Amino acid sequence: MSSDRRNDPENTSILLERIQTLESQLEEIRLQTNVLLDIARTLNASLDPRVIAANIISAIASLISIDQASVCLYNEKTQDFEVIGVFDSRTIYPQMPPNLDLSFLARVLSEGVTYYCSPGNRTQDWEWICCLPLQNAQHKTGTINIHAIRQAEITPEQMQFLETVAGHATSALENALLYAIVERESITDGLTGVYNHRYFQKRLHEYISLCQRHKRSVTFGLLMIDVDNFKQFNDRFGHQFGDTVLQIIVRELRNNLREEDLIARYGGEEFAILIPEATQKIVLFISEKIREVVEKTQVYNQITGMNVSVTVSIGVTLWRSTDTPASVIMRADHALYEAKTTGRNQSIFR
Repeated sequence: MSSDRRNDPENTSILLERIQTLESQLEEIRLQTNVLLDIARTLNASLDPRVIAANIISAIASLISIDQASVCLYNEKTQDFEVIGVFDSRTIYPQMPPNLDLSFLARVLSEGVTYYCSPGNRTQDWEWICCLPLQNAQHKTGTINIHAIRQAEITPEQMQFLETVAGHATSALENALLYAIVERESITDGLTGVYNHRYFQKRLHEYISLCQRHKRSVTFGLLMIDVDNFKQFNDRFGHQFGDTVLQIIVRELRNNLREEDLIARYGGEEFAILIPEATQKIVLFISEKIREVVEKTQVYNQITGMNVSVTVSIGVTLWRSTDTPASVIMRADHALYEAKTTGRNQSIFR
């Protein structure tokens, strides 16, 4: 009797169906495991947040049918989101995702729970929406946002896969952001926030290489700026006041220079500015503009309760085809020395 039951075609069909289902599930698990291993390797291979975002979206799209996806970074200081990765199956040039409600993303990130709107709760033009928070115990990093129009509902296994991807994504993006901070600090002056001397030298060499490749068609200007009588500020009012003077001068430099101009603290109270694609007329105009703006600036002194006037002397030069990094700096330095020894509060071109 039992033998007949085992040989029953109906039972055999059921068993085969179960086996096929299990094989299908095992194959899906195998694919997801391989993808997760690839994700871990790929995400950790880059320290560029945008490359990481592209890899995140690519990994998700390889296993789940989606129409649109995006990755957003969250800035905890400004409480703003920045879209760093976008995918749209309908175009090779995806734009900012439509209907991306940033306040909703903030709520998802605040609650720390994956949001999934299934077909039964359809909203707007989307068949389903999934938003996964990227966060750990210390930081809120961002979100992964997925939209689908005509795709099947996400299965529990796929949701587990997405949340695993989100975990890898969080770690990779956190590492990238930490690296960016360390990298920025390594090239930035801690007091003023402008580039430091080491980075200035690096960029100066790059500027010269660029000019040499383009012969005489491209040149750049160099301004060496020194705060007049800076030692007296420190001696009379203390080093904190001197620090304030430097910070205010940097503020004025940033407000009156072009975005492409590079500001660096050369040392002490001396700053260097690289002016790309410059002429003598341009560098003299910029240097005089800086000098006049600083001359009009008043720095409040808490000890005396009075405003203190500040001036700068500026040495100006242009790169020449025979210049080395040392020679162009020396010429600007000589012009600066002449400006300081012949009256201060002036610009001299050499």
